[in-house]
Amino acid sequence: MSESSQAETGNADLLAAAGVALVALAVALVPGVPPAVGLVVGVPFVLLVPGYALVAAVFPRAGETTPRGEGSVSWASRLALSVGGSVVAVGAVSGALDFTVWGFARESVTVGLAAFTVLAATVARYRRARVPAGARVTVTAEAVGTRLRSIVVGDGVAGAALTVLVLAAAVGAAGVVAEEANSTAETTELFIVGSGPDDQPAAGAHPTNLTVGRPSDVTVGVGVSGPESLDGTVVGHLERVAVEGDTVRVTRQREVARFDVSVAPGDRSLVEHAVTPTRTGDRLRLTYRLYPDGTDRPIREAHVWVGVAPS
Repeated sequence: MSESSQAETGNADLLAAAGVALVALAVALVPGVPPAVGLVVGVPFVLLVPGYALVAAVFPRAGETTPRGEGSVSWASRLALSVGGSVVAVGAVSGALDFTVWGFARESVTVGLAAFTVLAATVARYRRARVPAGARVTVTAEAVGTRLRSIVVGDGVAGAALTVLVLAAAVGAAGVVAEEANSTAETTELFIVGSGPDDQPAAGAHPTNLTVGRPSDVTVGVGVSGPESLDGTVVGHLERVAVEGDTVRVTRQREVARFDVSVAPGDRSLVEHAVTPTRTGDRLRLTYRLYPDGTDRPIREAHVWVGVAPS
């Protein structure tokens, strides 16, 4: 077997990480996937895979993650570091997405984490190739079962105890994610609609061409599908933004709407109001944010792009 073939064979863990990322991406983007499948695939992916790829990129040499720097690979320590690395990856991706046109949503976060995982795995493969064969981390497909068993029994009592703690934390986090998915996550929606041909609210029929000083009717909807009611405030701004690559920066904003909403569980509320622009602009963002009572942080955001012509 050639050296390049041996290198690829020894990177089975990185190929698996990229493969899991692509599967999670498909589950998040393909419509009609049952929520249970999303939890089964998504929770292990978010908890371990991005962090594992990150740890592999940072520590390409065997023994770098052990306290004494021994030449063998400690898979229990790498597992523990992977959980922490995934926390870092999720925080970094979520924080970056909050300043982009996509915002913080399940699909965008999954895309970001998948891209992060593939990029980290690519960096890890490059760095491993620069380490002498006898010193690099090597994982073959045939050795996956052996590696998994070594996490539990191969690193002694300390390794087994560490593994139990990590798995307990993972199970606890999975329970929190599942409870959140069943109770509050994605149960509140904020959307912008307009009047259709029969004067009924219709998605995509909102006004896109406004005129300075002339009121334009806009309908904003708030829906709750969970067991809790919602009382809050919707605030609308007409924003001038600067788009720099994938980043959107608000350079100026003016409040154009503010109204209270009260939505019962399983119900929707539509509020029609008038937006009156005071300044012209070719590409402005009409943004609405939903603030629950007692908080100053929005839980949902929706926007449309509009143009404002002179009166």
